[in-house]
Amino acid sequence: MSFTVPEGRRQTAQKIIDHYFDTLYKNGPGGMRSQCYAENNDDCNFVHIKSFKKEAVANHHFKSATFREYIQQLGSLCGNMPAFSRLHQQQTFESIY
Repeated sequence: MSFTVPEGRRQTAQKIIDHYFDTLYKNGPGGMRSQCYAENNDDCNFVHIKSFKKEAVANHHFKSATFREYIQQLGSLCGNMPAFSRLHQQQTFESIY
């Protein structure tokens, strides 16, 4: 998903993101990876990538109160809902873990 926050509101967005990730660390589902990126330290464009081991985990998470609250807060801050894209992984190479 991607979203753009209004200029001058990056710190508010960071608080929303931090709260969401704190909640995931405490109560997040097993079998999920969640990563949020900003284009630039001072920029207001974000991309949030989630991957799931099983479709059932994804379905449960997207219906959860934690995720709904996150989306609602971002939507209110941005003035519109984040844009969602469903991606299908083609290849992955990881050597940093």
